[in-house]
Amino acid sequence: MSVRNHTLADSRQWEPVVDVHLEMMVRLVEAQSGASIAVSLTTPGGVVSGSLVGRGTWAERWEDVVAEAVGAQEHAEPLVLLPRTVQDNVEENAPDRLHTFVHLVDVTFLSAPAAPASPLWRGRISDVSGWSLGAPV
Repeated sequence: MSVRNHTLADSRQWEPVVDVHLEMMVRLVEAQSGASIAVSLTTPGGVVSGSLVGRGTWAERWEDVVAEAVGAQEHAEPLVLLPRTVQDNVEENAPDRLHTFVHLVDVTFLSAPAAPASPLWRGRISDVSGWSLGAPV
């Protein structure tokens, strides 16, 4: 029986790898208000397809979806404005930092039976193990 010594190189294989292409696409949609790119992302939960958008566009869509869902309920405004409140108080992605989350709108969950849809999706960019451009037909 042989005993293998573990090296620093062995531990590096478990470090998250930055997908520079995906990071650049996120930066592109962040840079232009209203920009979007149709993508399909592979995650541990399955394949999700939709339009990749910036945080601002996603926050605007959140406001529309939540406002419609809660209607004229009292005290609903903090929930409607939640993404903007977070953006105003947290510098999640300064220009020199990598993005932590990816934002999609008009989403279809391709790995689930009957491919359910959702208006919004947000996931950790480090959980994306693969992606493709375009939406399934």
